[in-house]
Parts: sequence; C-alpha cells; structure tokens
Amino acid sequence: MKILHEIETAPDFGEMYIADATSAPQQWIARIGALLARLGIEHKLAFNNQKSITVRYWALSRESFRQLLVAAAEEIKLELELEGHEHIGEVYESQRQYDFLKDLSEIISAAQTSVFVVDPYFDGATFQTYFTSIGGRCEIKVLCGRYANDVAGHLSAFKAQYGREPLLRKSRDLHDRLVIVDGNDCWIVGGSIKDAGKKPTYLVPLQPTIATTKIAIYEDLWKQAVPVQDNKSY
Repeated sequence: MKILHEIETAPDFGEMYIADATSAPQQWIARIGALLARLGIEHKLAFNNQKSITVRYWALSRESFRQLLVAAAEEIKLELELEGHEHIGEVYESQRQYDFLKDLSEIISAAQTSVFVVDPYFDGATFQTYFTSIGGRCEIKVLCGRYANDVAGHLSAFKAQYGREPLLRKSRDLHDRLVIVDGNDCWIVGGSIKDAGKKPTYLVPLQPTIATTKIAIYEDLWKQAVPVQDNKSY
C-alpha cells in the first residue's frame, strides 16, 4: 500500500538535480529507500545503484524509480498470494488469540524508531507481551485509560533492563484501538488488544492518506492526555 501510494504521489522532479535534503524529490527518494530496504538486500542494492545514476540523469529518474517501485510492489503481491495472504489485514474468529498475538507481534517487532499504542483497556500484561521483543531500540508510547496504573508498574523494570523508559499517558476520550509504527504505519484493531482473539476481531492497516490524518488526531490527543509514571498521575 505504501509503495503504491508513493508511486501515485511522486513529486515533480524537474529538469535539474536538487541536493537539498528538505526538497520534495529528496524526501520522496529517502522514503523510497527506506521502503525498499525492508524488502531485502537485493532491492536495497538496486535502489542505491539507481540513486547514483540519478545525479547524472535527473530528468529520467522519475520513470526509473517508478519501474523499480512497480517491480517491488509486484514481488510483494506475489509473495502474499503464495502465502495465502493476498488480502491486506486479517479477520480473526473467536479463540484465535495465538494468531492475533503472532501477527501483531510481527508488526511491532518490525518497528525501527517508534511504536505508539492507543487502547483504552491496554494493561500491564499486554505491555509485557508485545514490547519485550523490541527492548530499548525504539521509542514506546502508550495512551490508555482504565489500566494506566497497571501499565505504569512495568515501566521501571523495563527501563532498568533496556535503558529506555516508555512514555505513558491516560485519557478518558479514547475509543479507537490503534498501533502506529514509525510514525506513519497505522493499524486498526477491532477490540481491546488485551482480549483480542478471544472474541472475533480484526487487524487492518489504514491507507497512507487516511493514516496521516488519523495519526495527527491521536498525536494531538496524546499532548492533552495526563502523564503517568510510577503508578502516579500528574
């Protein structure tokens, strides 16, 4: 979905090479590089080779990058079809706790910089289940409600082991259950994460254009929420 979105929203490269890292073409290229690197070393090397050509033949770069992206998207599609996962996202019947846990764990474990969980009923046991795998390499933010103090009880132990203290806040204005990875991938959960799989639920990603708006809403809600630390609210 993200690769296809980048194809559709590629900026105008113009006729001259722009070295400014803040320019739209350079930011687009950086996003493409990060996406292709996730696919494996072959795609990463192909991207780096294409990028080296870009400086000399800037006017032709858009089409070359487009072809590279289309090939990557087709490869992903084929792999998903062969594995029986041609549909993005998953619906879980009741008593499929393990399947849900495995799928969500893979999503969280793939995080490179940050994980932001929004769930009014997120609790301490769920925190331990999903965040042990990423340790201290990522920023962790949890926005929850009823069980905030229970989650807080795990923070000091997590910090002692991994050297990074997760950020925890609580709010009464929560309804959605979201998992936001690296600030731009947004997954919707059909029910509370702590009970997911016991009852029918789903885990689906939002389209990039919708995800941006959704993430912005909950980043604003995070700023308004009450910080929680050491079982105390401030």
